[in-house]
Amino acid sequence: MAMRSINWCNYRYFWYDGYGRYGLAFLRALAQSGQINVYPMIIEQINQMPGWLQRMAGLDFSRLTISCMPPNSAVPVPGRQWVSTMYECDALPEGWADYCNWKADMVIVPCEHNARVFYEKGVRKPIYVVNGGTCPTEFPILPERKTDRPYTFLALGDRGSRKGMDIVWSAFWKAFENSDDVRLIIKARPDSIKDIDLTNSDKRVSIWRDDVQSMADVYSQIDCFVFPSRGEGWGMPPREAAMMGLPVIATRYSGLEVGIDNWAIPIDKYTMRPAMLPVKGDWAHPDVEEVKEKMLWCYDHQSEAKALGLRAAQWLRDNQTWDHAAKQLLDLLDRYA
Repeated sequence: MAMRSINWCNYRYFWYDGYGRYGLAFLRALAQSGQINVYPMIIEQINQMPGWLQRMAGLDFSRLTISCMPPNSAVPVPGRQWVSTMYECDALPEGWADYCNWKADMVIVPCEHNARVFYEKGVRKPIYVVNGGTCPTEFPILPERKTDRPYTFLALGDRGSRKGMDIVWSAFWKAFENSDDVRLIIKARPDSIKDIDLTNSDKRVSIWRDDVQSMADVYSQIDCFVFPSRGEGWGMPPREAAMMGLPVIATRYSGLEVGIDNWAIPIDKYTMRPAMLPVKGDWAHPDVEEVKEKMLWCYDHQSEAKALGLRAAQWLRDNQTWDHAAKQLLDLLDRYA
């Protein structure tokens, strides 16, 4: 019996792009499963190649196509198409529901929060949840850190305020006003948060403005990842840090809710506030005082926090790898493809 085959389309496969990394991880896990042939493509092949050139390139739309991208970017294809997508808050951008209903035979989202929002905002095609994952080989357990450097927290400064950098910054200063043996790194892309100048600011806070081949290089320099995100479709960065055995503080909201009691120290107090443009809808605003308290706990209980991180790493290996995600998708393909 011939092995099933599908097309997988991303609008890009850049390692520094969220959808790019998400798609690459799924592709690799599906290929390694040995249960399916996957034919990768990028959206330009559909948009820019005339049909005869698509034929020469071997593009075959008699196979199911899974497009991993925002629904407004997906291209109608002459065959069945599932759109794998996500959003960060309690609404959808203008037109997304219509694009899903027009272009997709099925919509795949990574969490129940997304499934509810997509349905409530007008998506009438079938919606199924297939969780994302994390790669244990890319994010191995860190060795014990040396004790001759400050205890180091990490915040992310990309995507405007969505990742909660401003909340971490405020919580850090509230918690550690008079502590010298503590540090905060804010990781951002080179073109992000350009307006922040730390020249005359707290010398314990630094901004890492550089692209890295793997976020594992960043996590290896820290002791605790603080991620009071206002909304995530899935939330790869905090799970990656937890996979390496680090304690992680994260918001119990949206994609981060999935299994959070097993892999993070949850932030339970937040209020729903209007998202910052261009994001549509409301999202969570975590409580600075709770974030401060949980940062202080990790600093004051470093051995306990490290043990919690190691338990989280094992739980993720047992429950939320990309192999687990691929199995969920394969089960969905068995039922409906």
